[in-house]
Amino acid sequence: MTDIVRTARRTRVRPGMAAEYARVHARLPEAVFDSLREAGILSWRIWSIGDDLFHVIESTPDTEAALAELRARGPIDPEWAALIATLVSDAPGDNDQLSQVWGMDAETQWPGEG
Repeated sequence: MTDIVRTARRTRVRPGMAAEYARVHARLPEAVFDSLREAGILSWRIWSIGDDLFHVIESTPDTEAALAELRARGPIDPEWAALIATLVSDAPGDNDQLSQVWGMDAETQWPGEG
């Protein structure tokens, strides 16, 4: 089985744009969604606190390789890319691989990865 890499990413919405950011993320354009999957993104979740965005990305290969592949392809949907650029600050955010310490679901719990 291929290893899944979990990456934490932090970005920031431009002041006053949080509601618009959430609105445009209600459903990504299909071409963008498909490209993320083709590049190896298995799961991408975004949470917000005020203007701060917290992303957890699961991918194979690692997230940076997947995102580099997407950048090399160029904008999949130029209108979408331009819109997102107006909503998110220029700072690329922090990217750190996550190591699971503990987990649970409705039926059981388990220790971390190491």
